[in-house]
Amino acid sequence: MNKNLKKSVNWSIERKALIALSFIFVAVILSAWVYAMKLRQTVAANNAVINVDAGALVEVERLRNIAESQIATSRSFFLLGSRALFDQQKKDKQTLAESLAGFEKKYDLPQIPEIVKRIGLIGQQHQEIFDQAMEFREKQTESKIVGQFYQSKTTPIRKQINEALDEIVRVHNAELDRARTFAKDAAYEAQVQIPRGMAWFTGLMGFIFVCLSFLVVLMLRQRMRHLAERNRLYDEAKNAVLARDEVIFAISRDLKEPLDTINEIADSLTSSTDTTLAADRAELIKSSILGIEDLIKDIGDQKKADMGTLTLRLDQLGIDEILNDARIILQPLAKHRDIRLQFDSVNPPVLAFFDRERVVRVLANLVGNAIKFSPKHSKVIVKVRSDQQFVNISVADSGPGISEKQLPGIFDHFWQARKTADQGPGVGLAIVKTIVEAHGGTVRVDSHVGYGSTFTFSLPRRRPVGANLKRPTTIVKQATRLPQAEIYEGLNS
Repeated sequence: MNKNLKKSVNWSIERKALIALSFIFVAVILSAWVYAMKLRQTVAANNAVINVDAGALVEVERLRNIAESQIATSRSFFLLGSRALFDQQKKDKQTLAESLAGFEKKYDLPQIPEIVKRIGLIGQQHQEIFDQAMEFREKQTESKIVGQFYQSKTTPIRKQINEALDEIVRVHNAELDRARTFAKDAAYEAQVQIPRGMAWFTGLMGFIFVCLSFLVVLMLRQRMRHLAERNRLYDEAKNAVLARDEVIFAISRDLKEPLDTINEIADSLTSSTDTTLAADRAELIKSSILGIEDLIKDIGDQKKADMGTLTLRLDQLGIDEILNDARIILQPLAKHRDIRLQFDSVNPPVLAFFDRERVVRVLANLVGNAIKFSPKHSKVIVKVRSDQQFVNISVADSGPGISEKQLPGIFDHFWQARKTADQGPGVGLAIVKTIVEAHGGTVRVDSHVGYGSTFTFSLPRRRPVGANLKRPTTIVKQATRLPQAEIYEGLNS
């Protein structure tokens, strides 16, 4: 009953929308028709009166006067020798050049640039004649003779300039005649085409209206698809909440082991007076706390990587430094589980570009997992190999191994093999891949059921191009000189 009521209400709104659209389109069509009729009257009225721009002809006459003035002033200068006349002819020459350039830009006709260029060449000839007359004058030739020489030489120049300007007038008049003819034809054509165009416009608007009506029907169907999409998004959100709960559960499982270790140590210390045992237990507590801190940092780095804000602090350091860091951090845990750690470095030591704190955490995650899954009295081996581009660090254990079916998803978030799920959901492997790939390296695993696993990751020997880098702070630089057990304290501060 309620569904039918909602459906009828929806249809009522859509009917109202269709009616409103109909009125709007009718109003638009009527307005367009009225406007077309007014436009036709305006075109018909303006067809009888064509305003001709005579500005170009006036400008040509002004250029002619400037050219005439320059020649006349120059002749007067040679006859009278007045400095004012010399300056005036020089000013007229500059004014003519500027006016010609402005005329060429303002009246853009195909023939104008060629004519202006020709006038410029004539001006150069005129300047040569002027220079010759100046040489005669400097030789103290009689002014009358210099003036007659100048006049005889400039008479053809004046004629050529006038002919060029007359040609500009002819070009402009021809353009004006063409424009008048085109305007008449366009006005007449507009009187015929506007009603015809309006008929097409009316038909087109009607077609659009039909299309819009059809579109409304499609929108109704689309609404149903939107409802289905909303339900799908709701299911995804619900799954996301479940995934969040799984993340929280995974983190709690990884925190449980170091906390249980700390609790176990606390119980043993309450009933023990052995100072050597107390010192060993203190180191194990420190190692467990560092493991918890590393887990928190791993979660933060993974979040930054997902958001694209993970930055690295790259330095060129020796691989032996991080091996020593990992040995000091994980030795108490290995001793507690009766596991022997073996670190095989290369000689001479190799250098690589890496973020020390994060790569130590990568190595701590891999070695920590190897200790966790290896049986007692076994050995975890860390080896270093290098080539021209990368340093490869491998961590091999004697654990239960991983089946081929489970290997493809091993670096997914919070993955863990089912047989070892009670030892923690493996939060660290996801961040291992994230940090190594951020350095431009790779990480892989070789494993066979019953024969242990070997995890290998690579670090670049040259500074990676395109890495999201951040300059090291003073604290990080100082941390490299602190005792190994205090490195994490310096980085955390």
